[in-house]
Amino acid sequence: MLSKILLILLFNLPATAQTSTGLFFDQKDIPKLRERFNNDPLFAEFKTSLESVDREAEVRFMESEVRYNDHLYDIARLSRFAQDMAFHYVFTGKRESADLAVKAVRTIMKFPIWDYFLDGDRVMGLQRASAAAIAVSLTVEFLGDLIDPKERDAWLRVMGEKGNEPCFVAIWGMRYPERVTGWHINPASTYFEHRPGDRGWDHSRWPYILDKINLKAVPASALAIGALTHQKYLGESADSKRWIEQAIFSIESFRDLFEKDGSYQEGVSYAHYTTSHILQAAVPLKRILGVDLSDIVNWSGYVRFLQEMTMPTNDNPYEIINFSDAGQGAFSSVAFWTADQQHDRRAQWYGKNLARGHDQWSVLWYNPTITAEPPSPQPHIYKADLDWLVARTGYSRQDLVVAMRSGGPMNHEHADRNSIIVKAFGEQLVTDPHRPPYSFTDPSWMMRHTAGHSAVLIDGQGHHYVDGREGTNSSKAWAHIVRAGERSDYLFWCSDATPGYQIVNPDVASITRTVVVLHELPAIVLLDKVQKKTMPSQVELRFFAYNNDGKGQISADNNGFTTVRPASQMRGLTGGSVQTTYAVDHLPIPPEKANMYPFAQVSSKNAQKESLLITILLPEKGDGGKATGSIKWLEKEGCYRIIVNNSGKRKEVRVFDSGRIPEFGVY
Repeated sequence: MLSKILLILLFNLPATAQTSTGLFFDQKDIPKLRERFNNDPLFAEFKTSLESVDREAEVRFMESEVRYNDHLYDIARLSRFAQDMAFHYVFTGKRESADLAVKAVRTIMKFPIWDYFLDGDRVMGLQRASAAAIAVSLTVEFLGDLIDPKERDAWLRVMGEKGNEPCFVAIWGMRYPERVTGWHINPASTYFEHRPGDRGWDHSRWPYILDKINLKAVPASALAIGALTHQKYLGESADSKRWIEQAIFSIESFRDLFEKDGSYQEGVSYAHYTTSHILQAAVPLKRILGVDLSDIVNWSGYVRFLQEMTMPTNDNPYEIINFSDAGQGAFSSVAFWTADQQHDRRAQWYGKNLARGHDQWSVLWYNPTITAEPPSPQPHIYKADLDWLVARTGYSRQDLVVAMRSGGPMNHEHADRNSIIVKAFGEQLVTDPHRPPYSFTDPSWMMRHTAGHSAVLIDGQGHHYVDGREGTNSSKAWAHIVRAGERSDYLFWCSDATPGYQIVNPDVASITRTVVVLHELPAIVLLDKVQKKTMPSQVELRFFAYNNDGKGQISADNNGFTTVRPASQMRGLTGGSVQTTYAVDHLPIPPEKANMYPFAQVSSKNAQKESLLITILLPEKGDGGKATGSIKWLEKEGCYRIIVNNSGKRKEVRVFDSGRIPEFGVY
């Protein structure tokens, strides 16, 4: 059912599109775009990358190497190249770029169909038909009179059939999932040649699943852009009105998929993929039809989410907190649009300083008159509405970052509830696996399980996770932040992951992890409390080291474990109500993957119905070796006393094992 807002919008649409208005900019804007692209130092690196494309290789590919049933790679490559060259023409006025964009679109036109997905026997556009429709639309719009009107109109008619309509089929199926014939991958495409492990996927619930994730934004955006372009040059039709209505409906539905604070459940990478496509549709919908969808996301809150999920390191100043399948950070484009449209100076600062880079849309939406304002550098906790927690001392490479994944299920998730990530002195010291395989048939799939995270195992088991037959969709595992706070000299929170563990082992009564960040030292204290209903259990903690680059080491002795990176190291030791052993191990997966993530294994010696494991993590700059920590039971006081010394500073923490959530005091 359409929302009231959408109904109002639709009933007030102008009868025809404004043909004199550009979808994204007007002719009068081109000089400033060219000045910005060619002369603003902010975009120098992007300019170099766009102009470093091997054009001869792309021409050779178009003339002799394209396979017209390769939708996974070949049509995607053509779409990307056409869009790049069309933008480059706008930014430079170089005819060669325009000619290459035309050549790429002509090659796209030779594909019998534009996507590898089908609903029954109807082509369905998710990513590939979407990308092609956007590429054709932008080429037509940006090159203008350089394209013969007859050829332009022929392109648009083909795009309507092979691009717009498949995108409509996809998001209409998400809107009415009970009406789909049956989604599946076209066996005539080369898709399974590239990804044979995906043959076992069950697509029966995908119309429901994809309605809640990033893959809805792409065809919705493409349909909006494609329909507006089609209508602008070929005139309004029943098809264009149908396409526009469906595109607006699907884009507007993202209002319910972003949290109120702007955070997004699939993590930073997919958040940018989603928001960039939303804006690529929202901007022309407003310019051409006057439909304003800009309020569906809390944009300033969203950019804050991006900012708080950054984790700059010595090797990568644009590193992010990669919960679950998050890979790389966001480009600056959405932040620059937010800065411009909402006069958000902190969004401008993020885009200029912490975004992973700039793209075409960054150049388009950047407003140089907005003064960038950095965030306060003071230690603080960021708690997203997702129940994701990040404690940090600032945003530089040297600052301390401690993050925990709590919260609920989501697409592209891992079994990572209560797992932590620690970065200090420019190095990742406790890490998360980077983009494990998406196919359940891959032997490294187990990296997605709790066993592949810096989390807790009970009798070798983690919490609930999917079997992968439907893809990387959401599980049933929940965790909840039950307390959190900021004090002058420490930050703390507690997450309860009991529901997710109980699905696997109903005998679990409670499992909580409390984190105390002593940021002045620095030191981190973890309080892991496990309670069983009837059967005693052994508890295991894992702390994964970062060795993707071959520069990480981890070792264990009788008293603890040590992680070493080039610029810093971290000592860990555990005490509490159970005796523990320390070891270093690897996951039982192919060595090229396993060796990237060795882990310290802290295991209870004996099974108990109730276990409290207290862990001290001591990051140090350089070679370290000076920080110390101790855990001692004080019989008279009835508590554990923790003493930590680091960087010439000392703190005492007292822990009272008072139930499912231990109480503590810092002195």
